[in-house]
Amino acid sequence: MGDTRDGEEVQRAARSILEGVAPECEKELEALWSRYNPRFSLVEDAGRDGLFVMQGGLYRDVWFNHRAMRAFWLASFIAWEGYRAISDSASDDAIDLGTFSGLIGVFDQVLTAPDLNTVAFPQNIPEPGIYPDAELHAHERATAELATFTVGWAFLHEIRHLQHQQDGTSAGIDASKAQCHAEEFSCDGFATDFLLNSIDAYAEREKVSSILVRQKREMGIYFALFAMTLISRDKWNESESHPAMQERIDRVVRQLRTSRGNGPRVSDVVAHAAFAALWMQYPAAPGPVWLP
Repeated sequence: MGDTRDGEEVQRAARSILEGVAPECEKELEALWSRYNPRFSLVEDAGRDGLFVMQGGLYRDVWFNHRAMRAFWLASFIAWEGYRAISDSASDDAIDLGTFSGLIGVFDQVLTAPDLNTVAFPQNIPEPGIYPDAELHAHERATAELATFTVGWAFLHEIRHLQHQQDGTSAGIDASKAQCHAEEFSCDGFATDFLLNSIDAYAEREKVSSILVRQKREMGIYFALFAMTLISRDKWNESESHPAMQERIDRVVRQLRTSRGNGPRVSDVVAHAAFAALWMQYPAAPGPVWLP
């Protein structure tokens, strides 16, 4: 990798994200760190490693850059705007996707601008890690919290790659396409399970509704899938290293339903509206469907 920052400040920041999205998993995180010793490294936004960097490798490293963090964060606000545009419309003819389209334009600049500092977020979208006052800006605060889940899910995905490498179960350099795809599915599944498996423990500890906790975390996972769909635009089909984006979404949706039972929930409705807005812009885009 190019120039990196992997000091204590970066380690604390990355660890705090994971502790924030699953605070009840403190012991699990401690055990994970003790066994696998992951190291997070912040790399350049336009270096020899490319523009967008979110990658796990070399048995303990998770490389990422500001561009990736801003992309996952902004994608959550785009998803929420898509949901808002659909849900606030009285009919199909009344749907206004002007703001949604504009945000996608900014997102494209985040992914491609040589100098990331030249790309400003719209005024109503906070910088990553900034959480607006919940009473004054309820929607922005809620979306910022969901955006944190998208980043946490991505970090957990990469940590699973490190586990595979250290445990000797990684696909490896000479692996078949099927083996590479299986590892990606494993990483998606691990990240999803980590956020969902101890919901009841968190709800009991905090004296809150487990249904509402699950709803929020499921929306965060859906927004992570939305972010990956935007990030991989025009590369939605399978490759030698990665499954088709639609198949990854399908598997996570089934995982969500298996963990909490069949039938649509609020998180499903929000996700389908967000992706419906995306389908109106890109009809061939993958997305969640009602699976048998």
